[in-house]
Amino acid sequence: MRALRLASAVATAAVLLGAVTACGSSGGSGTEGGDTKSGDTKGGDPLAAALAGDPKAALAASAVVMQKAGNGKVTMVPSNPDNPGGTGDADWKDPARTAVDLAGDMGGKNLRIRVIGTDAYLGGDEAAPALGGKHWVKLSSDETGDSFRAAGQMMNPVVLLTVAAQSGKLSKVGQETVDGVQTTHLRAEQDTAAVVAGMSSLPADRRQAVQKALEEDGKTLTIDFWLNGKQELVQYQEYGEKNGSKDAVTVKYANLGKAAAIAAPAAADLGNEADLLKLLG
Repeated sequence: MRALRLASAVATAAVLLGAVTACGSSGGSGTEGGDTKSGDTKGGDPLAAALAGDPKAALAASAVVMQKAGNGKVTMVPSNPDNPGGTGDADWKDPARTAVDLAGDMGGKNLRIRVIGTDAYLGGDEAAPALGGKHWVKLSSDETGDSFRAAGQMMNPVVLLTVAAQSGKLSKVGQETVDGVQTTHLRAEQDTAAVVAGMSSLPADRRQAVQKALEEDGKTLTIDFWLNGKQELVQYQEYGEKNGSKDAVTVKYANLGKAAAIAAPAAADLGNEADLLKLLG
């Protein structure tokens, strides 16, 4: 997703968030269509049974589980090894205030991206020398800021799972092991516009900007989901039709319900956005 990679010409910072754990199509093992004795189905549990049957039911069940969890750790790795990755926390308990706080190496600096609702920030301790002692820059409503806002929305697993269950063309790919965990791999193909329509917490003008950012990859998205036996989303991978899976973005989730609280930087700690190029240079 371009929104997670952010074009380097607009902000090389984009790679920080824009990379996203992409280990091929499974990010883990690739035992596609292999072992079906995964423990995904447990004696009579209707939600677990959904994993072995109807993809729509499985995705809907996972949306409920992830909404209950409310937050988690997020890890992102680029499909392009030349781009840095990021790791941090995400909070989606309140859909009107989906938040992410991610850190990664960028150009030799350890910088952070923080998105809270429709507000996006770039900074961290290593940003202070370029920002006159301040640690953050609040990004305005331009292409760069909107790309980060789109990325923040795409960190909300409940939106992606729900929209896929309701409007995606669904299929079951198979059983796969991801980071040592047996999962069910499901695939949804859907219109980018449908995904953005599911981001109901965004104001209409911002939703249009987010859709524009996402459609840089195409008007049709393929989103793969890997669910474990507890119906938790272990990871998802997304790509548009323009560049296909070679330009895929993958997001991993872990430690559900245990993420740190994410707060906006203090107003007194905000530097001048005009110093952004100095920071990234």
